[in-house]
Amino acid sequence: MRLKPTPKIIEAIKKVSPKTFLVAFKAEFTFPKEELIESAYETLKASNADLVVANNVGRQGASFGADTNEVFIIDKKRNVTYIPLTTKREVVKKLLDIIAKSLSLPNTPTYP
Repeated sequence: MRLKPTPKIIEAIKKVSPKTFLVAFKAEFTFPKEELIESAYETLKASNADLVVANNVGRQGASFGADTNEVFIIDKKRNVTYIPLTTKREVVKKLLDIIAKSLSLPNTPTYP
């Protein structure tokens, strides 16, 4: 019996709903910064996402069980926003600000 890879759901989202603002997430383990950003950008291109959030889950304080995270947010133009180690709540606030700015939303709300 041969195994066949299944298609990634994220890669179908823009085909079904082209106007959806899509944020992909890329978690890697022990990737150097440059490789993490490049791998995340490849994910962004493959899924036709608008942004990708990448983090190295092998770093102390940035793992799945931690209350903190350190991420890189990459857009289609390969602009990288680095969010140093902070609370996951703060990471989400900054991500929402970037999404709002990308969508040019008027009266962008602030998040507590």
